[in-house]
Amino acid sequence: MLDDSFKQRIRLGRLYDVYGPLLTAKQQSCMELYFCDDLSLAEIAAELDVSRQAVHDLIHRVEQILERYETKMKLLEREEKQQLLRMEACRLLDGYMETNNTELLKRLKNLLKDS
Repeated sequence: MLDDSFKQRIRLGRLYDVYGPLLTAKQQSCMELYFCDDLSLAEIAAELDVSRQAVHDLIHRVEQILERYETKMKLLEREEKQQLLRMEACRLLDGYMETNNTELLKRLKNLLKDS
């Protein structure tokens, strides 16, 4: 099972994928180094010519900004709901293909109508 810090890092990465373009160039650069290049805070500090503490503070601020964006726009939440709906639709189609049960098609139609 994933620990909370790993889950939080994954969430932050997903938030960055969705809302990253809304950040400043400096914030984007720091986050790219942190997530994409997987650099340590010390390595990022050397790259950006700032202190390790400044990098830590910037990442923390960006995390708060990204969470605020998600609270207001809920794009990641919608994306996750859509993914669950797609998975359920695929499951229903698989069931129909195996059984030719038209009830499954009706459920699929309702699922798609409600989404």
